[in-house]
Amino acid sequence: MPPVPPRHPPTVIEVYTPFFVGTFLNVFLYGIAVTQMYTYYRTSQDDKLWMKMLVAYLLVMETINSILDVGLIFEPLLLNFGNPNVIATSPWTLRLDGVTTTLISTPVQIFMAWRIQKIMGTVIPTVVVTILALSSLIGSVWLAIAVSQSPQYAKFDEFKGAPSLWLISSAVADIAIAGCLVYGLSKKRTGFAVLNDQIDRIIRVTVQTGSLTALTALIDVIVFLSVPNTTIFFAWDLMLSKLYTTTLLSSFNARPAKLAVRARLDEPSVLFSSKTGSAPLQLTSTNSHQDRWKLYQLN
Repeated sequence: MPPVPPRHPPTVIEVYTPFFVGTFLNVFLYGIAVTQMYTYYRTSQDDKLWMKMLVAYLLVMETINSILDVGLIFEPLLLNFGNPNVIATSPWTLRLDGVTTTLISTPVQIFMAWRIQKIMGTVIPTVVVTILALSSLIGSVWLAIAVSQSPQYAKFDEFKGAPSLWLISSAVADIAIAGCLVYGLSKKRTGFAVLNDQIDRIIRVTVQTGSLTALTALIDVIVFLSVPNTTIFFAWDLMLSKLYTTTLLSSFNARPAKLAVRARLDEPSVLFSSKTGSAPLQLTSTNSHQDRWKLYQLN
């Protein structure tokens, strides 16, 4: 059997094309997220203060995340142009990318866990999702420490446990969120076709958004583990945080289309209004104003 020829060193194009693609998608989705945030603040004045602070926090973290991702291209290809070491050593901003991503995804997942508790009236799924979300945060911090100690691309294969903990925990949390919301909403079906149609629409949106983030995280970790000694996985890894933010804001901004309904019914939102209590969501089979608004606010 002839000997396997030695693998040639990667070129700058091979190393940084995935970074370029991922950064482009990140910045593109950042623009969409900022537009969604503007829409949110313009139309959701009656939301709870902590929800507005959550959106503001996401804006700050997404801005930091995008700046760091631009640095992944700016540092090696501009500041260090012509330096042969750029194909061997990762940019310093890469150490913080995973941490900023989970500092975005973890609060979003915990918020969705809170939503599950409001819909289902039980804390068990909420605790499970919260543990998974915090596990993904721990995995990203572990990864940041590992990359800081061994920033060379050739050594990335030595710490597979950290990204696996981060991305698998995050994907399982997303799947659990989608499953619990679908189950909880299915239990809210009534004898009215209009309400059932609205529930079906919410279920479809829940499955689509939950599948998107979970699938992206799973593809990320699968490619990282199955295609070693490459940076291919960064093509979609760098946009992961934006998917969580846009998913959350999309659910928030689906409500302004129902503002006319809120005005007519004069009922507060169980989940979003600053004037509500903490009672679990309940839909009865009566055709009451309160029941109809409790369905609308789930969007």
